[in-house]
Amino acid sequence: MEKQLSALGYWLGLVCVVLAMILRLLVFFGVVPIHMGPAGGTGISYMTFLHGAGLFLVLTIASWCRTTRT
Repeated sequence: MEKQLSALGYWLGLVCVVLAMILRLLVFFGVVPIHMGPAGGTGISYMTFLHGAGLFLVLTIASWCRTTRT
């Protein structure tokens, strides 16, 4: 189970990194970020995906360390 969790966390982390880079490039070129909620809601920032990538990559490292000890 830990190996599957490690692989899933790795791929989700990479997807989040790619999405963060794409959103950062859009902000750099002046494209308005995606807004959620009612009219004029808060925008989705690239930092959201960057924090998600960090979470998933730490999950990958933690589950990998658990599988190597058993």
